[in-house]
Amino acid sequence: MVEIVVPVALFLSIAFATVGVTKVISDGRTRRRLLETNAPAELASALVSRPQGDIAFGDALKWGLVIGALGLGLIIVQFLPYDADDPIVSGLVLLSGAIGLLGYYATARRLSQGTDRAVGGVTELHRLE
Repeated sequence: MVEIVVPVALFLSIAFATVGVTKVISDGRTRRRLLETNAPAELASALVSRPQGDIAFGDALKWGLVIGALGLGLIIVQFLPYDADDPIVSGLVLLSGAIGLLGYYATARRLSQGTDRAVGGVTELHRLE
């Protein structure tokens, strides 16, 4: 098992690092070209600023809740008198993942209701996704 996991993890970490470095370099070149071409201030600020709503927060919340619920389901399975290949074990792990997604839905809905704000007489709703 370890003979397979280590090379796959190494490959994935190198791939993610390559993508991250490539993104940083291309963003830097784009910013430099904007400065060199004297682009309008609105365009430069739109490209450099973060998008409306923090999408990364919503993704981190979702996956944190789902993985936490799956981990809790696996811990519960360890204390049950069933074998690992019994169907009830798979059902319990899938059920805990679904509970994690429902927990994310409830949390995201509650958070998005609190972020309504009026902008220029128009009510604007910022969502996590």
